Amino acid sequence: MNNLTFRNKAGLSAGFDKNGSALRLWDAIGFSHAEIGTVTPLPQPGNTKPRVFRLKKDKALINRLGFNNLGADAVKKNISAARKYLSSDFIIGVNIGKNKDTSIEDAVIDYKICFEKLYDVADYFTLNISSPNTEGLRTLQEDDKLSKLLGEIQDLNRELSDKKKAAMKTVLLKISPDIDKLSADSLYRNVIRHSIDGIIATNTTLSRPDMKSNSDEQGGLSGKPLKPLSDEILKLFDEMKKDSTGIKPVLIGCGGIMSSDDMKDKIKYGASLIQIYTGLIYEGPSLLKKILN
Repeated sequence: MNNLTFRNKAGLSAGFDKNGSALRLWDAIGFSHAEIGTVTPLPQPGNTKPRVFRLKKDKALINRLGFNNLGADAVKKNISAARKYLSSDFIIGVNIGKNKDTSIEDAVIDYKICFEKLYDVADYFTLNISSPNTEGLRTLQEDDKLSKLLGEIQDLNRELSDKKKAAMKTVLLKISPDIDKLSADSLYRNVIRHSIDGIIATNTTLSRPDMKSNSDEQGGLSGKPLKPLSDEILKLFDEMKKDSTGIKPVLIGCGGIMSSDDMKDKIKYGASLIQIYTGLIYEGPSLLKKILN
């Protein structure tokens, strides 16, 4: 992870703090890192409200937020303003994506704009190619499109690194829990080919596994029902790591962490770090203390 040292294994998942407006809070309550975003080049309002739905019987959420954020310039200002108040070992990741009106063919341009604008304030970047709430975004997981995105991002990473005489930024890839093994194999080969530092497994799911609640709302499902799906993807990539040689990507477990046992599962299945979103909503900040103890 390019010399990044995390003070503990628990971080805040992207999607909770879209604009980096609460970084001091995440540091104060004990997260080792917070992932801001998803950030797009230009501000956008996201999808029509209501767009977040709480399924209490399942300890789950459905969201179709649609990358609502203030845009890369505003997020950069927020991170810069917060830095002087943060612990020196608190790590800020920035999750980046494309604007809704940008075509899939031009998506790489948006990722590169965000990467360059936020380069000086981010400790690492995550490429979000797996949100189900931006039309066509998940097609970026396809082999040719993904290779183009990763190749151009890493070329820019090297260029900026040389220009600023600094180490290249850590780059992670956030993936869907809804991919099959063939897609996972292709994705992993691209990660290795382009020296991507890590994989976040996973984003939200479009499936509705074993639901107690009756809901026909569209969007990505997170929380307790997501855990078995994200665990399977995590295990799949861990097996790929064991079977490969050379530099191996770090795995970050995300999806359905509601207790210390859930965190232990993620570590057992190959995760070096974990990220929390829906668990924080249902269990509150005390969840962090419980899983770290």
